[in-house]
Amino acid sequence: MTRPSALVCAALACGAALVSNISGQQLAPATSQNATPNPTSRPHRPTYAGTGAIEVLPVQGRVYMLAGAGSNITVQVGDDALFVVDTNEAAMSEKVLAAIRTLSPLPIRYIVNTSADPDHVGGNENLAKSAGTSVNAFLGQGARVYANEHTYTRLANPADGVPPMPVAIWPTDAFLSPKKTLFVTGEPIELLHQPAAHTDGDLMVFFRKSDVVSTGDVFVTNGYPVIDVKRGGTLQGVIDALNRLVDIAVPEYNAMGGTRIVPGHGRIGNEIDVVEYRDMLTIIRDRVALLVSEGRTFAQVQAAAVSLDYDGVYGAVSGPWTTDMFLRAAYDELSATAKNRVSRGAGPSRPGMSAASRPAAPAAAVSRAPAGRRSPGDTFSGQWMLLTAQSEYMPANTMPYRREMNIDVAGDDITQTTSTWRRSGGNDSPLVRVTYRARFDGREYPVEASSSRVVLRRVDATTIERTAKGDRGATEKATWTLSADRRELTITTTGTDSGGNAYSSRQVYERQAAN
Repeated sequence: MTRPSALVCAALACGAALVSNISGQQLAPATSQNATPNPTSRPHRPTYAGTGAIEVLPVQGRVYMLAGAGSNITVQVGDDALFVVDTNEAAMSEKVLAAIRTLSPLPIRYIVNTSADPDHVGGNENLAKSAGTSVNAFLGQGARVYANEHTYTRLANPADGVPPMPVAIWPTDAFLSPKKTLFVTGEPIELLHQPAAHTDGDLMVFFRKSDVVSTGDVFVTNGYPVIDVKRGGTLQGVIDALNRLVDIAVPEYNAMGGTRIVPGHGRIGNEIDVVEYRDMLTIIRDRVALLVSEGRTFAQVQAAAVSLDYDGVYGAVSGPWTTDMFLRAAYDELSATAKNRVSRGAGPSRPGMSAASRPAAPAAAVSRAPAGRRSPGDTFSGQWMLLTAQSEYMPANTMPYRREMNIDVAGDDITQTTSTWRRSGGNDSPLVRVTYRARFDGREYPVEASSSRVVLRRVDATTIERTAKGDRGATEKATWTLSADRRELTITTTGTDSGGNAYSSRQVYERQAAN
């Protein structure tokens, strides 16, 4: 069956979509008879803020979004039971249950909490008991409640003397693994843990048959992301989560349609919405990082208006999460990263900054030579260009069409920046830049703006060994070998990506002449 444009519009929560109110009545879209068009106004893009009235919006397949209660609720209608993602606040439970009953009289047997936020877990008890019969002897509830272990800890044993939430709200099935899979309501469902994003216990729920992802607050469309620092949240973790969403989503045409994304707050989206949001956060992050590298204060970052071109869409000057609060979280995170770099003897850096122009660490901080100053006789220091015709990648489609490396070695210190250009199949950024600073001491060092870590060991003047750990279990081992004339650098790698897929490569680089 073809998918008419009207259905696409409905799935994206356009103003013309049919919705149901809590009594089950169908609400027709506005027409020229009951609305006066205003050709000068912008198209209406609903935010579905907390209005106290629940709207039921078809998403795709057997998945629906309940909006209007504040945070979004996702409901999947199975053959014999209902699957619910997030339960909103307890005070909204009666309206939420009434809205769910317009979809199906089947019992709610499965609930997922995407975080420990009160507006995501408050209705756990009421929705779990709504089935009437019990599948949980401990709590006498009719539903199992899934969550990440960190979310369970926040509810049952919070830190800083905060009293725990009532026992009936606690998840019944907490887990620590990066992914948990279920097949319980007629389709495969993946519960995906995204570490250190909005919080340290965020889950995304992927309904594989319906092709819908319910994201929780790692993705919202009505504001800047809430970085809950006290609960382990980071801006970089949110960007990592958005990149993971882009990897999951498959567009139908021109980056639109296809996989539907149900955000924690706001309207239903698809891949292009996630891409735009990710790019916006990446741009703001890099602007703040640049000012941090120049030693600017937070007041100076505010004065620089680094988010001005996005504030009209995502900004807020009042309420529980303002633009300044978002920028403060980003500034503190990037300042801490820069401080850690300086304490290891490397000066602050910014995207695109050459190693030679990077400020040296203060003499009092380290006794060794500054990392930004090249050792004249070091064999690895220099700029290197990948020779694709002489290189081999397995799988073959992982070979980039261009890659450059800048390596600076000063004694036991090494700074490496790798820029990789790929032919992206959709909305992935064609350029990926990775930078780290480390020592040849066998210890782990972080990769900038990433959860990855590297360990390096200098074997001799022409050989370096490196191991790396990435997000969701990714690992890599590499050996760097210089040719006898020091003109070529060969890097052999073996590894496993975050999806558990093995890969390998033999990369041949040519030294570039100094400017």
